[in-house]
Formats: sequence, C-alpha cells, structure tokens
Amino acid sequence: MTGRLPALLLALGVAILAAEARAEEMRQVPPGGDLQDAIDHAAAGDILVLEAGEHRGPVVVSRPLTLRGQAGARLVGDRRGSVVTIEADDVRLEQLEITGSGHNLSRDDAGVFVLGDNAHLANLTLRDNLHGVYVRRAHGVRLVDNHVAGLAAGDTEARIIGAEAYAREDAGHHAPPRVQALMGNGLHLFNANGAVVEDNHIHHARDGIYVAHTSDAAFRDNRIHDCRYGIHYMYSSDNTVAGNELWDNVAGPALMFSRNLQVHDNLMRDHGGFRAYGLLLQNVENSQIRRNTIRGNRVGLRLQNSNNNDFRGNRVFANLASMTINSSSRDNRFTRNSIGLNMRQIELTGPAPANDWSVDGVGNHWHGALPMDLTGDGISQWPHHEVDLLAATRERFPPIQLLTGSAGVTALEWALARVPLPGTRYITDPHPLVRRPDDD
Repeated sequence: MTGRLPALLLALGVAILAAEARAEEMRQVPPGGDLQDAIDHAAAGDILVLEAGEHRGPVVVSRPLTLRGQAGARLVGDRRGSVVTIEADDVRLEQLEITGSGHNLSRDDAGVFVLGDNAHLANLTLRDNLHGVYVRRAHGVRLVDNHVAGLAAGDTEARIIGAEAYAREDAGHHAPPRVQALMGNGLHLFNANGAVVEDNHIHHARDGIYVAHTSDAAFRDNRIHDCRYGIHYMYSSDNTVAGNELWDNVAGPALMFSRNLQVHDNLMRDHGGFRAYGLLLQNVENSQIRRNTIRGNRVGLRLQNSNNNDFRGNRVFANLASMTINSSSRDNRFTRNSIGLNMRQIELTGPAPANDWSVDGVGNHWHGALPMDLTGDGISQWPHHEVDLLAATRERFPPIQLLTGSAGVTALEWALARVPLPGTRYITDPHPLVRRPDDD
C-alpha cells in the first residue's frame, strides 16, 4: 500500500489540475447563434464569451456558469418577459449590454431576473427594460458597477404613456413625473438578504433602488438621479446605506418601516417639488444617521413616526426647510450636526416631540445662533431655540408657507427664539456649538 501512495497522490493531483483547467475553459459564442443552446450544453463552471454583436434573448441560465461579453456585445430580448432569467446559484454576468425586456408590471419583467443565490452582475449596461435587475428570494447577490437607464431615458416615453393597462395595475404609486408610475425600478430587491449593491449608476427609473424584506445588505457608492425615490426601503433592517450620491429625484432615500440602519457619508441634494425630501425616515427606529450632506432640497430631513435614532455629524444647509418633524417622532438624539443657512430651520407638524438636541453636553451648530462661550470649550452656555412661528397656521392654510423667509416672519422668529412665548412651537438645543464641527 505504501508503494501505491505516490501514484494515488499523483493521480489525485492530475485530477485536480484537470478540474481547474476545465473550470477555466472559455467557449466563444458568435452573434446570431443559439445562445440558449450554448447555455444548455455548457458544463458547470464554463465561461461563455459573447463576441461583439447582437445576441438574441430571452435566455434562462439553469446551471452555474459565466456569461461574459466582449466589447460591443449586446443581448437583446423580444419584449416578452425578462431578457435573462437566472435560476441557478453562482451565476456571473459580466460586460454585457442587455436590453428589450417586456413591460408587464404584473409579471415583473426585467433585463435580468435573479432567482439564484450568489449571482454576480458586474459591468452591465441595462437599457429599455421595465426593471433593470429584479432579485427575488435570492441571497448573497452582488450588483457592482452597472449602468441602469430606465424607460424614461429613451424614446419609449410616448409609447408607455399610452399603456393604460399598466397605469391601472400601478395606480397606487404617486409619481409626479407622468411616466414613472408606468415604469419599473432600476434595481429591485425582494427578500435578498446579504446583497451587496455598489458603484452603480441609475437614472430615469421609477425608484432607483427598491428594497423590501431584505436584511444584512450594503448599498454603497451608487449614483442615482432622475427617479422617484432614489432609494426606497420597506421592511428592511440591519442594512448599510453609505457613500451614495442622490440628486434630482422626487426624493432621495425614503427609508420606511425599518430598524438598525447605518446611513452615513451620503450626499443628498437638489430634490425639488411638493413632496421632495433629501432624506425621509418613516417608522424608522434604532438607526445611525451620520456624516451625511443634505443640501438644496425642499425639505432636507423629514422624520415621520421615527424613534430612538442617532443623528451625528450631518451637514444640512441651503434647503427650504432644514427638517420637518412630526409629533410622533420621539427619543431621537442630535449632536455635532451643522444646521446651516436654510430658509426655515425647523417645521413642527404638531407639538414639539421629546427629542434630545444635545448628547453628553454637546449640541449642534445653528446658523444665526448667538453663542456665548464663557469657558472656551466651543460650547455655548446660552441655549438656542428654533421657533416655527407658522406651524399651526400652515396646517390649516398651506399657502401661508409662501411667507417663509419674508423679512417680517424672519424678524419675529428671531425675536421669539430669544424668549419663546407660551403657545409657540419650538425646540431647544441646551448646549449649541459655537463653531461648525468640521471647523475644528
């Protein structure tokens, strides 16, 4: 037996090398050929390289393999269903343009429809699809460095405006741009725990990234514009939203009915319109909101029924209103935030709720405050009040907000901030900062 051991080890090594060589085998697929047949006859681990030119879809990937495009390779659907459906685990799609899905919202047509775990989609260009990528009950998916252009980015706008059946199916969405209710999302994740979504460019979709019932996921360094909600969260907890830039959407991140979120280092800018928010938190709890820049929005930050969250080191400036807080948003903590020049600093929709505007004796920096730092520690001994003079009137007569920023209202709010009168709505920062935190 001892003499046979080297031979057995040699045979095992040869087998391993052969398996590795087999896994690295690439097969060229010319344009115009039967791509589905090539997929069906591939072995697990094969790499199918789609040569430059047009390849016809739809296709279904039911085994673990890689579809990789050469420069100029396009995978074009027939406008029925999804262009690529991934049913197997461990599938990779790389360096392809994918276009031409169906437009049936009830069927969730997509450029890529993912049902298998651990799919890796990278360097894809997705155009003229209902949803760019739709992930359903698939875990560990990675969506990296893709470009997703929604239906409103192309010449399909006039066609989908007339699709009355689609409008009826999706009538529950309040989408101010006239076509957004007829469209799908850039990236749609449902029950997609452990997803990593980073470095994607998404625009002209309904929601840039829609996330539902998904946990332990990360959404990092994405650029999203010209959508309804840039990032739309529903019932998705224990996730990270970091380093994203969102602009010119109806609203930036709209995070709803979720807990334990890490929202940090995002830029949320230039969201205008009646329902426009830089960051909307609705029924969000126990989350960390840190080092975000929120500027140029109608409302920078809206808190709706959101409790026990930490806001630290954020910059909020150049908005019509810095933040709107309803009376059911309680036990939130604000410290070391910079509240710069906004037309109005605080909107209170109801009595001021119990929130902490300083933590461990450190409050926030407020534009226009009158600091009195007697100890030289950068913290004023004079509390700062922010008064919402028009709060009650605004609820009964919304046009009154046209007076926001007028000389008379500004002067009166400034005076009341020094000595608030009973019956006025205001918040108090007991330990405001003398300098902006980033000036230290």
